[in-house]
Amino acid sequence: MATVEPTGEVRVRSVRVQRSDSFVETAMEFGGGVVRLGFSLFTLPLALLPSETRQHMRNATRELMYAFATLPADFADVAGQAVEDWAAVSDEPAASSAKPKAPRDEMASV
Repeated sequence: MATVEPTGEVRVRSVRVQRSDSFVETAMEFGGGVVRLGFSLFTLPLALLPSETRQHMRNATRELMYAFATLPADFADVAGQAVEDWAAVSDEPAASSAKPKAPRDEMASV
């Protein structure tokens, strides 16, 4: 018995591909792909670990990412407090009528 092969056109569904001519969007998509690839390569050895150890590693990674995300806010808080302290100290000599003294040169011989 011979097999009959279908003849004629095969309908292929046309799917629109979102195209963007923006260099920034293209760069962002490329960067996202690089990050996803790097993350996949980073997590590949974790798949070989026992499930409990994998969960510990995921939690540690999550906490590390959270720490990096909160660093700028922490630095801003510390810098803001330092600037406020500096401003409070620098206002005090201006309020008094005493002449401010020059800082002592510790490298000069006495």
